[in-house]
Amino acid sequence: MAEKPTVSPGDWITFGSGSLSKSAVVCKVYQDTSLADIEVVYLDDRNRAINEDMVWKDSEWHFKHPGPSGGYADNYSRLRSYVAQLRRGKY
Repeated sequence: MAEKPTVSPGDWITFGSGSLSKSAVVCKVYQDTSLADIEVVYLDDRNRAINEDMVWKDSEWHFKHPGPSGGYADNYSRLRSYVAQLRRGKY
């Protein structure tokens, strides 16, 4: 079982598997991991930026709540720079 990776705001992660995997940008690392481990933004299948809480479980990142159940990240000014990074892409 892989140890939970250390991530910081602005880092990229991947969640999901195979052709359903998605990239996301870390927005927040929670100190109290009873809430969640991290908050990320990712693009859904309709190219909308979604913010979602994630947890590290079974050596993978997973949505905290069965879902997706996040919000529209474009609606939150605190996420603006992360959404911009996400839309620019990794490279």
